[in-house]
Amino acid sequence: MLVYDKLIINTESHIVTYNDTTVELNHKQYCLLKLFLEYPNHVLTYEVIAGNIWDIDKTPTPGNLRAHIKGLRKALREANCSDNIIETVHGIGYRLKNLNIRKANKSNNLPPTYVMQNFLASQSIEYLAIDRDFTIQILSDGVANYSDYPDCIKIGRPLQEGFPEFIGIEDILLKVIAKEYQSFDLKGIARAVNPNRPEYINFYVVNDESQEAHKSGKKLLFIFFENASEYMLYKQRVVQRENETFLLLEYRDRN
Repeated sequence: MLVYDKLIINTESHIVTYNDTTVELNHKQYCLLKLFLEYPNHVLTYEVIAGNIWDIDKTPTPGNLRAHIKGLRKALREANCSDNIIETVHGIGYRLKNLNIRKANKSNNLPPTYVMQNFLASQSIEYLAIDRDFTIQILSDGVANYSDYPDCIKIGRPLQEGFPEFIGIEDILLKVIAKEYQSFDLKGIARAVNPNRPEYINFYVVNDESQEAHKSGKKLLFIFFENASEYMLYKQRVVQRENETFLLLEYRDRN
C-alpha cells in the first residue's frame, strides 16, 4: 500500500482512493501515479518515467507523456483530489509536490573531504564541487566522462557549460548551499552526445558538511555522478514483462 496524504494506492487490488472516494484510472495513469508515490523524493525525468512504464519498443513521445500526465491530473481532480500534486519541473520532468527535497539537519560531524573522496573513488562514483557562482572548484579525474561536453569540465568553468541539465534549477542549488535544503537529486538522466558517457546517469547534490568546511567557512556544493545504465535497463526489462503479463491477463478476462 502506498499513501500520500489522503491518497491511497492498494498495490494488490490496484484500487486508488482519495478520502475514501475511488479514483478512476486507466492502466497507464495508475502506473504513473504509483511511480510518483514510490519515488516521492525525486524529480522523475521523461527517460525515467518512460523506462519504468513503457516497453522499450513502445516508448512514448514527450507529447504523449504530457497527455497521460494531463489525464492523470484530470482523474485526480474529478475525485476531489488536487491535480497539482503532480508538479511540472520545466525542462526536467515531474515530481510529487513538496516531497522532492529533504530539509537540512544540524549535523556537522561528517568526515573530512579527503576521506569522502577516497571512499567515492573506491565506489566508482565521480564528483565535482562548485561555489555560489556555480563555478567548478574541485573535480575528480573521471567526472568529464559524465558530460556531453567534456572539454567544458575544468576548474574555473561554469557548471552549466558542461552540464546543461542544471540550467533553470540554480535557485535550488543555492538553497542547498545556504543549507535550507540538505540535498537534491536527479535520476535517470539520458544523453547520447558523448559516446563515452553512460546512457543513464544519476546526479546527487549535497552541501559540504565536512569538518574542514566548517572551519574554513568556504561554501561549496558537491555533485556526485553515478552510472545508472545497468539499473535502468533492468527496470525496462521488468516493466516490459509486467506489461506483457497485464495484456495476457486482460486478454484472458475478455475471453
